[in-house]
Amino acid sequence: MDLENLKTAADVFKALGENPGIAELTGAKPSAISMWRAAESFPPNTYVVMTSALHALGKTAPTALWRMKMPTEAVAS
Repeated sequence: MDLENLKTAADVFKALGENPGIAELTGAKPSAISMWRAAESFPPNTYVVMTSALHALGKTAPTALWRMKMPTEAVAS
């Protein structure tokens, strides 16, 4: 299955139901989610739950949106 590659945090917000959907997935407070939106990234501890939800929708997003590096990205740096 080919996953649609989202490019921005705004794309992820839209795909996962904006602030209410992200709050339901992560258990985060609205103020925290507003900060994520302003920062255009997510905390690393939300990576697994959010990317799992994206995959269920047939979507994916770069690990950099969670301020994480994958092994191949670390080698290329």
